Amino acid sequence: MAGVPDSVAAAQNSTPPYLMTGYSDYYSTFYNQRYADSTKWPVIQVSYMLPPHQVDTMGAYLSFNASIACTQVIGRTCYSAVTDTLVNPYQYGILGDFRPKRSYVYYGRRKESDPTMPTNIRRDGTISSFAPFWTLQSGRWAPSYDTTRWVWNSQTTLFNRKGFEQENKDPLGRYNAGQYGYGLTLPTAVVQNSRYQESIFEGFEDYSYTSNTCANACAVPRPFDFSQYQSNISDSMAHTGIYSLRVATGGSISIPIPIQAAPDLTDPSLNNTTGTDACSNPILKGIRASNNILLPPFQPFAGKRMLVGAWVKEKNACTCKSYSRDHIQLTYNLSNGSTDHIVLSPSGNMIEGWQRYEAVVTLPLNATSMVFSLIASDSSTTYFDDIRIHPFNAEMKSYVYNPVNLRLMAELDDNNYGTFYEYDDDGTLIRVKKETERGIQTIKETRSALLKNQ
Repeated sequence: MAGVPDSVAAAQNSTPPYLMTGYSDYYSTFYNQRYADSTKWPVIQVSYMLPPHQVDTMGAYLSFNASIACTQVIGRTCYSAVTDTLVNPYQYGILGDFRPKRSYVYYGRRKESDPTMPTNIRRDGTISSFAPFWTLQSGRWAPSYDTTRWVWNSQTTLFNRKGFEQENKDPLGRYNAGQYGYGLTLPTAVVQNSRYQESIFEGFEDYSYTSNTCANACAVPRPFDFSQYQSNISDSMAHTGIYSLRVATGGSISIPIPIQAAPDLTDPSLNNTTGTDACSNPILKGIRASNNILLPPFQPFAGKRMLVGAWVKEKNACTCKSYSRDHIQLTYNLSNGSTDHIVLSPSGNMIEGWQRYEAVVTLPLNATSMVFSLIASDSSTTYFDDIRIHPFNAEMKSYVYNPVNLRLMAELDDNNYGTFYEYDDDGTLIRVKKETERGIQTIKETRSALLKNQ
């Protein structure tokens, strides 16, 4: 760098040995610049120093401690900073991020409505007596909810922290939902005629996908979470993608699922907490958010008919037409203290060793929760993949990506059959395969090459 002494330039790469005089300032992302507690880093430290020969120049040594080691904090518990304490709604994006709420369409007669009259394309076709949606009232713009002219056709009800739409509904009360994975950046499932909390898809592909290795102490909760069984996620076999869930011979894996009695139709709310200052003047002490301001977990409704689907494969070669020794079991906890359960077995044709689960179950009206269990065969290690649960009258499509390059590897249709996409080393799509009841068929294949210059 021009005009910088060699000793100062060298200090940019290593701690200078001549910090005998001078002082330091701390510029931290969370704390006051005078608060120099190194346990509260990340912090930027700026040290001003004098050169060893006391010439008329001085330099500054800039160091950034990011706590890259990610040391474990003993006794830390994960809690919601949004609902447990007073919250700044602008810090967490509850307020201040403007997103579309409803889409309106204008309905009205056009000026030319008599088909027997000749049409003047320069004058006819305009809307007669048009009324705008926004009108100026008392010096302020206000919406005019004229249902005879402006009719809404879509309303967004849920967004995730990345700003993506998670749920919407139409005027008939029909909901559509989406599920995002890979750091909440890519859609993994799209569901029609279902609320967000009623449907779930799990392909076990993005449990190893991390965008920041230092942000795992309190990870983003998954609606259907197998994190405690992450050691069982295997790349030995997979129906789609790279990974599946491995269950040891004769073993089982269970996930608890809460059941909600009825849909909660109340809107999220913010409640002001007020007080008084030393002069008895009213002041705002903070804002509390209601629990339904957070995205709900997977929590289906009691009495609802649900479709349960999955793919299963046993490690040992099987010459049979159907697996009979592995199961999916749903155990219901009822409000009277008793339990009930239903056992599902694979059905349908076996496709390259994989067989599909698909069964319709009805959740009891008095069920408060249930346990979803994957039970392996008592004679072979069993692999489960592409689990989906959604309402019987809903339609789901799900997507599987490569966790390294995020290319689309498979798309599962509403029957949970896959379409597979294969790429060459350059990332060019070369083959498309379709899974059917008669096996996997290649439906498209391309080849390309570059000619060498002679």
